[in-house]
Amino acid sequence: MHPEEYTSNIPCDWRMNLTSQVAEYMQNRFREEIFEGPRALPNTSIPVPLLCRAERVIAVIVQAYQHPVIVNTVRHGKTLDTGASLHYQEINIPTVVLNANGNVRLWYLPGAISHAYQKDIWNSLHSLRHPLTESLNHYRPRGWRNDRELFHQAADLKGSLDLSPAWYQQGHGPPNFHPEVSKLLKSRNAHMGARGWVNDMSEFHSLLSGTLSVIHPRMYEAGREVLIRLNDLANRRDDADMRSILPIWSSIYNSVSIMVNRSTPYHIDINGREPWLDMLVTVGEYQPLDFVIPTLELRLRYMPERTSVGWDDAN
Repeated sequence: MHPEEYTSNIPCDWRMNLTSQVAEYMQNRFREEIFEGPRALPNTSIPVPLLCRAERVIAVIVQAYQHPVIVNTVRHGKTLDTGASLHYQEINIPTVVLNANGNVRLWYLPGAISHAYQKDIWNSLHSLRHPLTESLNHYRPRGWRNDRELFHQAADLKGSLDLSPAWYQQGHGPPNFHPEVSKLLKSRNAHMGARGWVNDMSEFHSLLSGTLSVIHPRMYEAGREVLIRLNDLANRRDDADMRSILPIWSSIYNSVSIMVNRSTPYHIDINGREPWLDMLVTVGEYQPLDFVIPTLELRLRYMPERTSVGWDDAN
C-alpha cells in the first residue's frame, strides 16, 4: 500500500484513537523543535500524565536526531564471537545510527521513559505471573525463547510471552490460512490476565506508537491501516475473538513479545526486512549490560536508571 491509500477511519470505540491523538501531537512537537514549525497544541482528550511522558520522549528523540552516527553493515560478522564484541563501538547517549547511504538503521533512546514509569510497567507484569510461569513449561528442543537456562534462576518473576490480535500460526500462512488472535488473547482465556494487561497498558503502547510515528511515519501509517482493515476481516469471518480484542489494542504493531528476566543469545530475525523497524523497551532493576549488534559492530549501553527504547532492523 502507498501512503495515499491510508484513508480508513478508526472506529470510534477503539483505544487506537488515543494513539492517533498522541502521534499527531508528537509529530507536531518534533517539527516544532527541529524545523521551528508552528506551536504544537495537544488534543484535550490526551491525559496530562501521558502528555508529560510524550514530552520526555520527544526531548530524547531530538537529542538523538542531533547526534547521528554512520556505520557499515557487516552481514557476515562473527555473530557468536563474544570476545570480538568487546572491540565494537559503544554508544551510551541518544543516537540515530545511519548507514553509508544515510538510511536509518537504529534509534537509541536512553532515558526516554522515566524511572517512575518504568516501575509502573514492571509492576503490571505481575498480572501475567501465571502465563509467564507456564511459558517455562513449553520449551521446544530446537528453540531458545523459553529455554530455562537463559532465565535468571533466582528471579521471582520470569518467562516469555507473545501477544497478538492477529498473526499467522506457524506453518499456516497465506493464502490458505487467515491470521488469528494469539492463544492468551482469545476470549476463553480472559482469566489468564493477558487481555487485562493489554487494556491496562493502552497508554504505554500509545506512547510507543506515537514515537514510531515520529521516527518512521510511513511504517506508523501502514501499521495503523492494517489494524483497521483487520476489523473488516474479523467481521467477514465472524471472528468474535478478533472483534473483541482490536478495540483495546492500542499498539501500531500487531504483536508484542514480553521477556522477563531472560538473556538473549545472538540471533538473526529471518522474518525482518530492511525498511522495517523493530522496537525494544527495557524496564526494571538490573546490572548494567550491553545490547550487542554484531551486524553493525555496535554495543548499546543499557543502564537500569536509563531505560532505552531502540528500533532497528539489524539483529
